[in-house]
Amino acid sequence: MLRAAARLAVVVLLAAPAVFGSATPCSACSCVPRTPKELLRRADAAFVGTVVAEQQIEPTTTVQTFAVEGVFKGALDASVNVTEPIGSGGGSTCGVAYPRDTRVAVVLYRQGDGQGDGQGDGQGDGWTTDSCSLVSLADLEAVAPSPHPPRPGPSPSPSAVVPPPPSASSPGLGWQAVVLGLLVGVAGIALALSLAGRSGRPRGTAPVGSIDTEGSDEPPPPDPADPPGPTR
Repeated sequence: MLRAAARLAVVVLLAAPAVFGSATPCSACSCVPRTPKELLRRADAAFVGTVVAEQQIEPTTTVQTFAVEGVFKGALDASVNVTEPIGSGGGSTCGVAYPRDTRVAVVLYRQGDGQGDGQGDGQGDGWTTDSCSLVSLADLEAVAPSPHPPRPGPSPSPSAVVPPPPSASSPGLGWQAVVLGLLVGVAGIALALSLAGRSGRPRGTAPVGSIDTEGSDEPPPPDPADPPGPTR
């Protein structure tokens, strides 16, 4: 039994790296290759602008506010909020977040019921995009009509940056850590049983049930205290 426990401990410790090696497979966004012209045709809106503010509304969701400079497709206000499925806690592998204070071209898609104001503010329809729709400004200008100004409206203020809300609770242990803890615990118990069995048996003493401790056919030696028997 002790040998079996020792073997189990070795097997568990050897299996632990294999569990962790396959616990978090690498994944990536899978995109269908499209030309800038195809991206523009499929898009609900497209513009050139700059990120002036952003807010993380969930660990995996961020809203970026763009100051719209020119509109290639659709009808957009001077300020557009774009919801992106990515944040400090991860998110979609296709999520994308644009850098601050950088002039970029953005291809948009509607989300929601399509009855909102196009601001992406959660009231009715909103706007979103993904990493499969990334396009350079030069490529978009080559296939799109000349951009027109956005609809009149208040321009976003760069000072209106909202810091991400504090997380409600710290993330718990992942299942990989739990599995590793269980494996190490089982290995420790098996190893302890093996060592206890070895240390509990005095050296030079045969284990119970061995042939050395069982009775033999030879009589025991006489006790000096017993009186001698009658002699003939």
